[in-house]
Amino acid sequence: MEGVEDQVRGAPNGIHYSHSLQQKLQQTQEIFRRAFQEYRPDQIFLAFNGGKDCTVLLHLVLDHLKNEGISQSGLQCWYFRPDDPFEEVEEFVIFSEKVYNIEIRSVHGTIREALEKICNVQEDTGKEQLKACLMGSRRTDPHCSNLDHFQRTDAGWPDLMRISPLLDWTCNDVWEYLQKNSVAYCKLYDVGYTSLGGTTNTAPNPNLRYVDPKTGEIKYYPAYCLRNDGMERAGRS
Repeated sequence: MEGVEDQVRGAPNGIHYSHSLQQKLQQTQEIFRRAFQEYRPDQIFLAFNGGKDCTVLLHLVLDHLKNEGISQSGLQCWYFRPDDPFEEVEEFVIFSEKVYNIEIRSVHGTIREALEKICNVQEDTGKEQLKACLMGSRRTDPHCSNLDHFQRTDAGWPDLMRISPLLDWTCNDVWEYLQKNSVAYCKLYDVGYTSLGGTTNTAPNPNLRYVDPKTGEIKYYPAYCLRNDGMERAGRS
């Protein structure tokens, strides 16, 4: 597949980011450095749902491991699969496995149930106990406004360090990174979806709706046209 190798390696020389994104990339790299100083790769897993944020996270963490000379083989990646997944998301997860040369295992349930299942799989197979989870959470996500970049799960949850390297990123930051690095993303974003859940609770963002002047057909601008983070989850119920 043409361009895949360059895409996985990260940004080519000469890419210029906005000042805002430059600062956030530096912060993200510091978080990665701390994470892999405190935990081995086989003690960390990455939560993936096929969305734009975790796509950036996966691209960045694999690039970081390569640059630090750390094998990516120990890092697990789990697809948190809803009961009613979009076919386009399922296809993108398979595509990501091939592009990044990693195994992405699937798990169902609420986030708490999924974390419990992942930790139980580790225990049942006799593998190293997982101690941390990399997540693509941002402050505009539900229940994330007061999170720290490193925050242990609450009582009653599997005991894990929740690591959120993109916590202070905005939608614009995410799209700038994806576009300037030519990183592939789920094609639903090109038809107006801005936040991905399942088929029964996700629709195109109404703030991107327009009427085609030639056909009168209702269409939606791509997700990267949305400039207001507060409107990102419109279309999600």
